[in-house]
Parts: sequence; structure tokens; C-alpha cells
Amino acid sequence: MARDRKVRLIEPQGRAGRPFNAWIRRWPLLGPITLATILHNRGYDAAVYNENLSGPLPDNPEAYRDACSADVVGISIMTPTASRGYALAERIRRDAPAVTIAFGGVHASFMPQEAITHGDIVVCGEGETVIEQIASGEIRQGIIRAQPLENLDAIPTLDHSLMRDFDVLLGHYRRQELYELPVMTSRGCPHGCTYCSVTRMFGRKVRRQSVAKAHEDLCRYVERGFRRVFFYDDNFVSDRHWARSLLEKLEPLRLRFNAQARADLHWADGLRRNRDEGLLRALRRAGGDVLYVGYETIDEPTAQAWRKGYRGEGSLATRLMEDTKILHDSGFWIHGMFVLGPHDTPRTANRIVQFARRGGIESIQISILTPLPGTPLMDQFRPHLVFTDYPGDWDFYDGTHCVYGHGVTSPQELQRALLKAHRKFYTWGGWSGRRFRSCMEQRLPVLDKLSQLWANARTARTTLREWARETKEYLEILRTRRAR
Repeated sequence: MARDRKVRLIEPQGRAGRPFNAWIRRWPLLGPITLATILHNRGYDAAVYNENLSGPLPDNPEAYRDACSADVVGISIMTPTASRGYALAERIRRDAPAVTIAFGGVHASFMPQEAITHGDIVVCGEGETVIEQIASGEIRQGIIRAQPLENLDAIPTLDHSLMRDFDVLLGHYRRQELYELPVMTSRGCPHGCTYCSVTRMFGRKVRRQSVAKAHEDLCRYVERGFRRVFFYDDNFVSDRHWARSLLEKLEPLRLRFNAQARADLHWADGLRRNRDEGLLRALRRAGGDVLYVGYETIDEPTAQAWRKGYRGEGSLATRLMEDTKILHDSGFWIHGMFVLGPHDTPRTANRIVQFARRGGIESIQISILTPLPGTPLMDQFRPHLVFTDYPGDWDFYDGTHCVYGHGVTSPQELQRALLKAHRKFYTWGGWSGRRFRSCMEQRLPVLDKLSQLWANARTARTTLREWARETKEYLEILRTRRAR
């Protein structure tokens, strides 16, 4: 029966021109790929369409006909892609009324009553435990509260090729080995930052694959020709024992990888007295290359208000600068992630850029604090929101638009400061001596280094140009909203 059932999973695209689009095109959501892999292994005809990669689904007649001929279409939505996901569902519902439409993802999990008005099924939580019941037709309607997947070893090795046009994505690189294949070995985060939906979606108890299973999956990716991976785990080294055990097994594979981690990952205690040099060495020996570090803020009261949990003596900025130097001395490229909130001013943005430059941070992104459904921040900010015409206004809840009006500076000023800060950091369209040195220090062939450097600079230049146009449009929308 399974082979007679056809399932198509969709990752909708977000608002055009937003700066994160360039990176979202590289690294797809793993939820749809995971579900497609599970179904494919059980005999279903399953595939994924990613609009960030392939373009709008209705604009591709062959792909759209394929989706409309499915028994089930699953649409995975985040908050800034919710409106687009609903529009796709309505279009498919009109043209193929026999198709069962199921919504999943973090936004659907926290806004099920909204999502169900656009589809037949809404899955709240992790879809692995219910996907076959939906695919087989056993479940055809309703809001489903899925149980968390306790044993992550039950997830098969992902088949990224089930995503249509994956070969096109790989074709953007000089060699397949240079593509950073997205993988995930854990779910959950032990921290409770007020703005983050991760703990509300996956819990504060971190669930991990066994070291053996994670190693087995990575070995299979290597067999398929991949030599670089990007660990999507929210904090790759939150369990030091697990991390070091896996890193030891990865060393012979000669992989290179990116991972998300805290700036203070090398401190074995909250008092910052015992440094875990062994962990840093293990990360580098196993192929750790780029760390995506969530600094968020260099202001102590802000960090406490957001429950960031950075502890120690001296100012937060001083501690973070020390941590940055330690990570650099250990050989890591750092992508620093920062956030501006309603209490911040253009001067705050300038201080972040100065901090990043002084610390030699290779690349940065500064986001605007955004209240997402399901977080305490949404409840706190709700009275001050300017964009409340849902679901259309969800487009702006993406970390690059100021959607509230109670800050010490106007949302217009904060928006301009955000773009100006990125322009200031990425002087000369992304070229800088700092980035050139860091790139050339990587253990890669010279042509690969130069190719990577050129690609990064081109992405920065193109992204800033598109973002400037989008910001101009957004400021006009904002002016109109506030004039109401």
C-alpha cells in the first residue's frame, strides 16, 4: 500500500530581499528531509520541494502538477514563512481538492488554530512519530499533538537528494566536497533565553543521538562524497563528554565542520577558573573550522534580562573579548551573532561593530529582537506590536524587521542602524584583510580558498544591495502603519 501513496513536502520561501535568504538557500530545513527519508525508506513515494532553492512552486508547472497529484502535501512553516505556506495550501486546495494538506514546523506548533484554517492537519511538535499515519491516510484531519521522539537513533541517515534540485545546489560549488552538508545530532537546549522558541519546541532536556549512530551517519555522508558538514545542533558541545567521544571518532574521517556554540564553551565551570583545553584541541583535530557564536549582546543588564546565563567577574564585554581571543588562538573562524532590542540605539549597533572588529571576528550578523509565537517575549511585547495583521504580517517576524514601537529609538531608526552597521562591518563589499587572512589559513587547496573568499565577498555585496532595497520598501510600509 505504501508504494501507492505519494507524499510531497514543501519548505516555503520567505520575504524577498531579506539578508538571510542567501544562507537559507544553502542550508535547507532538515525537518522535511528527515520526514521524506523516513517515508522513502518505508516504501512511500516521497520528495521535498524547497522554494528557496527551486523558486516558487506554482511557477514550475511540472513541479506544481507533481505536488497536486500527491495524496498528502506537507508544508513546514516557520513564522516568517507562514503566510507563504498558507498561500500555497490555498492554491493547492483550489486546484487539487482531493489532496490532504498537513502543516508542521515551529510556527504551526505554536499557532495550530491559525494553521488548521488553511489545511486539513496540523502537527504540533515533532512529526517523526506521526508522519506515517498521515502518509498512509490513517489520519486525515485535525490538530495532532505529537509525542517527542525520545530515541534520536531511530532517525535514518538523511537522504538529502530527496530534495529536488539538490544537485543544482551542489553545482554552485567548485567541488561537492566544499558544500557544508547540514546535519543534526541533538534536539533541545539547556538554556532558557526569553526570545528563543527552541526550548519551547524541543525542551530544555537535550536529547542526543548516540555517538555510534552520529558517527555512522557521518561515515555514510563521507561515502557519498561530502567532506564538510554544518552541525545544526543549537549547542554542539553542551555535553562535553558526548562531544569529546564523538570528536575522537571523527578525527580519522578528516572532515571539516561548522558548529553552533557559546563563546564560553572552553570554560569547564561558571566561575571561569578551569579551562577545558582538551575540548578545544579535540574540536580542531576532528575538523572544527567555523564556530557560529551567539554573543547576542555585550551589555551585562541586557544579557541578564534575556537570561543568557553568561557568568564571571568583570564586564561582559571584557569576558567575551577574552573568550573570542581564546577561540581565535585555538584556530577557529568566528561568525558572531548579535541582537538589537527596543532598549538599544544606533550607538549600540556601532559598539557591536567596534567590538567585532577589535576582536577580529571574521563575519557577523546583527538581528533585531523579534517576539515569536510560543516565547515569553511575545507575551511581553504584544501590547507594543505595530505589525498585527496576521497571517500576512508574519512575513516581517524574521529577525531583520522591527515589528514593535516601544523602543528608546523609533523602529525606523533601529532599522536604518541595522543596515548601516552591516555596511560598516562589511566594508568594500565583504573584502577585508581580516577575512583574507582567516580564509588563507584554512587547510584547503589555494584555489578552494580563493573560490571561498570570492563567494563570500560576492554574497556579502549582493546581500547588502538587495537588503538596502528591501529596507527602503519596509520603511515606507512602517511609515504607513504608524500613521494609522
